[in-house]
Amino acid sequence: MEMHARKSRAILLIVAVALATGALVTALGISHIAARQVDADLAASTVNSVTVVPRPVESATGMTFPDDAEERARSLDLVAEVGRRLDISGSASATVTRDVLGEGDPVSVTVAGATSGYVPAVGGTLSGDQAWLLDTDEDIVCVGPAAAEALGIPVTANPTGLSLRIDGKLYDVVGFVTSGDVNLDSVVFVPYSHALAVVGSDDEASLRVLTHPGGGVPVAHTIRSVIRPDAPERLRASSVVDVSDLRAGVTTQMDRLAAGIGALLLVLTILLIANAMIVSVMSRTAEIGVRRALGASRSAVASLFLIEGGAVGFLGGLTGSALAVVSLLAVSLVHEWSAVMNPVVIGLGPLVGVVAGLVSSLYPAFRAAGIEPALAVRSD
Repeated sequence: MEMHARKSRAILLIVAVALATGALVTALGISHIAARQVDADLAASTVNSVTVVPRPVESATGMTFPDDAEERARSLDLVAEVGRRLDISGSASATVTRDVLGEGDPVSVTVAGATSGYVPAVGGTLSGDQAWLLDTDEDIVCVGPAAAEALGIPVTANPTGLSLRIDGKLYDVVGFVTSGDVNLDSVVFVPYSHALAVVGSDDEASLRVLTHPGGGVPVAHTIRSVIRPDAPERLRASSVVDVSDLRAGVTTQMDRLAAGIGALLLVLTILLIANAMIVSVMSRTAEIGVRRALGASRSAVASLFLIEGGAVGFLGGLTGSALAVVSLLAVSLVHEWSAVMNPVVIGLGPLVGVVAGLVSSLYPAFRAAGIEPALAVRSD
């Protein structure tokens, strides 16, 4: 009967330690996964586009952007796409008609010059494989869907034979544009060189840079010197908010929260094991007295309880880590997070269990070692 009670007590103690250490490991794991998820969300929300425009400078002459501005910008490793745009509408007259004879009614659309990299840089797409013609002096256009509809141009995968007129000059349609971060539906793009020839200067031009994730801040800081190393003051780059400090702060706060929860659970675990071990010492007083009477030393008796506490802690911690893994997978599945298991955190279960078992067994072990054999045997 006594053996059955001891077995039941040991199993319940292991379960209690498993729940405590499992909750500890789960709290640390959720903190780690949530911090990574928040970090990923912040990184994804970070602005990854930079706009560079001319800055008015007294006594400045010539064009602001060099002819190879795109190539210079692409020399930065973090740059994914880059292109320039210069609107003709608003700066000069641009009458667009569909009739190839130039006698149709003009249509209200935006006419702009662009290099081939501009549309991808704003997150849009160019159909067909002739977008590179925007970097030439050819009489070609790329048309947005709303502009195409207004002009009666069918949006097709093969625009061969389609054309329109701008100020009476015939332009062949080589592709169609879809919008991205910027609405391009009503835009008719001509080669950038054509717009520059019509407007006469690039004072109203802009260069759009799309960076790889996390590259907005460093690119914004260096792009002016890369494009115009001789006169970076002639350019102004859009400011990009650096959220690295915010991301680090979120991670730190999550770690502190998990550490606080872990410390509380660890203390409760130690108290739980200590209480159970004291009860065990009291119920085994006669057994301890017999061991002492048969020659067992005080250290041997103390070691017995320390080993029992460590074993219970290890088994409970191992079970707790297994429960924590299942819990973390379930939480990640419910919240649609990426389940990232940190081996160090998972391995904390058995380690914390052993430490808690040994620490909580110190007092019961010393108490058991101090029992006098004669009194212990008589107490039974």
